[in-house]
Amino acid sequence: MTLSRRSFVLGAAAIALTTARGYATPSSLTTSLQPGGHVIYFRHAATQWSGIDRIEWPRSRQRLLSDEGIAQAEAIGSAWRAANVPVGEVWASPFARCADHARISFGQAREDMRLIGLLSDANGQAERREFLRSLVTTLPAPGTNRVIVSHRSNIAEVANVSLAEGEGVVFRPDGAGGFDLLGTAMPNAW
Repeated sequence: MTLSRRSFVLGAAAIALTTARGYATPSSLTTSLQPGGHVIYFRHAATQWSGIDRIEWPRSRQRLLSDEGIAQAEAIGSAWRAANVPVGEVWASPFARCADHARISFGQAREDMRLIGLLSDANGQAERREFLRSLVTTLPAPGTNRVIVSHRSNIAEVANVSLAEGEGVVFRPDGAGGFDLLGTAMPNAW
C-alpha cells in the first residue's frame, strides 16, 4: 500500500503541528496507551466525498469509507494490535462510515445516536455535546482505553480540536470532569 500525496502531506502536517503544540509524538502516544486509562477520539477515516447524507438513509445512499479509508482503518487496528494497546469500549456514530471504521480497526462498535454529527440534526445538540463530554472526561475501565469514532463537528465543539479524516486525538481524563489533551496522530502514524 502506498500513501497518497494528500495523506502524506496531512500526516506530516499533523506530526509537525502536534510537536509544535508541545504534545507527544505519535509513537510516544501509542506507548502511553499501553497501560490504559485514555480516551481516543477518531474522526472517521477517508470517505467517498458524495455530499451530505442523513442517518435515516439506507447504507447504500450514505457517504461510505473509500478504499483509502478502509486501508486507514486497517492500519490503525494493525498498529494498535502490534503495540499491545488494550481496547475496552468502542463507541461509534451509527453513520456507516463511523461504525465501519470502528469495526475494521477494533472489531466492535457500540453505535449510539448521541454520536451523530452536530451538523446532522439541530435537535438534541446539547444532549449530544454533553454525552460526548461525559465519554471524554470519565475514566475507562481499568487497564483499557475507550475509543470513539464519530465526526469532526462533535469533538471540535467539546474539545476545540479539528481533525482530518482518520485522525485521532488522545485524551487522559483527570477523574474530576476534565481531561488533558496528549496529542493527535494520523492513521499511518500510530
